[in-house]
Amino acid sequence: MAETKTREIRISIPEELFAFFMPKKTLDHVLNAKKEMLLAFRSLIDARIETIEKMQKKQPAKSKKIKIE
Repeated sequence: MAETKTREIRISIPEELFAFFMPKKTLDHVLNAKKEMLLAFRSLIDARIETIEKMQKKQPAKSKKIKIE
């Protein structure tokens, strides 16, 4: 069976150019949605950092062997 390979092409358009294609109100909604997605990712990252910090605090101190004579 022949494998088909696909290639992704991305075209980046500066956000300022959207003003030519969309009404201002629509552009505001799009930019606010983008901001909310970034804030959502930030909250996920912050939560993971907190989890790691809690795990590090819970780790017991390394015990030392004491020689008793």
